[in-house]
Amino acid sequence: MVSRFILAISTSSGVAKVAAAAEPGASNSLATCLFSFDIADYKSQSAQLLPLIQQHFKQAGLSQTQCAAVAVDIGPGGFTSLRTACGIAQGLAVAWKVPTVPLTSFECMLPAQPQDQPVTVLMDARLSEIYAACIQRTGLGTEWIKPPHLLAMVELQNIQGPAVCDAHLYAQLQGSRTEVQQGEVSAIRLAQLAWQEFSAGRVAAPFDCQPLYVRDKVAQTTTERLALKHGAV
Repeated sequence: MVSRFILAISTSSGVAKVAAAAEPGASNSLATCLFSFDIADYKSQSAQLLPLIQQHFKQAGLSQTQCAAVAVDIGPGGFTSLRTACGIAQGLAVAWKVPTVPLTSFECMLPAQPQDQPVTVLMDARLSEIYAACIQRTGLGTEWIKPPHLLAMVELQNIQGPAVCDAHLYAQLQGSRTEVQQGEVSAIRLAQLAWQEFSAGRVAAPFDCQPLYVRDKVAQTTTERLALKHGAV
């Protein structure tokens, strides 16, 4: 029987991903997934998230009183998507009187296997740019070798060492580098990492859980889009 679980919510990829994971039986074991679901329709995510969470709670026999924390992927990612995830996580955490565990999209893409060296995580940021960070998970949490930053798409081929890329970037590097893995933002991975953070006391108050925006400018203006369309520099 499940004693406690963590609910994890991620919307940074454009697809809303939710998972619940039971408390691990041992400190070095991964949390077991109790349920997970995705909402691909971007426009309906904010309306569907709470009803579907309640539905999956009922199907899995879970109660909000068993929730130890609410984990949320704070980004980087779409402006509105991140606000949706953080807002729902904050609301649930306040209502259930539990802390939040904010983690980045970069961490949610890490493989489950232990790391023996830093890994560069790369995600398509659109506008011919890449979200990048170099990180390593240790017993003390995430060590940021290079904090989140933007790269021009043309710099992709210059990345050195082990890397995890989303599907779009991996397709461009596939075959040219043996140290590159394909990854994706995972709510299950978010929940597993959140248990490690929670067990170490690395949690946040609900309203300290805020979106991470690596890019100051989140969209092109109409003039810029027309200039690109017509080949203007």
